Amino acid sequence: MHFYDCGGKLCGKITAVKDASRKSEVGALIVPGAKKTGDNKWEGDLIDVTAGKTYTGVMTLEGPNAFNLKGCVAMVLCSGKTWTKVK
Repeated sequence: MHFYDCGGKLCGKITAVKDASRKSEVGALIVPGAKKTGDNKWEGDLIDVTAGKTYTGVMTLEGPNAFNLKGCVAMVLCSGKTWTKVK
């Protein structure tokens, strides 16, 4: 996963996968431009490339090597995943 500034917002794309069957997801944009809403916190759309769906989400930096993405449907059904930097 690579997170970067895109016009003052946070964007993120998949840069590598462990499962070879998901190789086609490399390069896919999953955070198309989240707005900073607090210290180490951004809000915006999250794209689930596997399901082809877009969710409202919150992204939180959890340290120098961990970033949590949490997406919700109707702000009721939520699921999250922490992405960690591979060294």
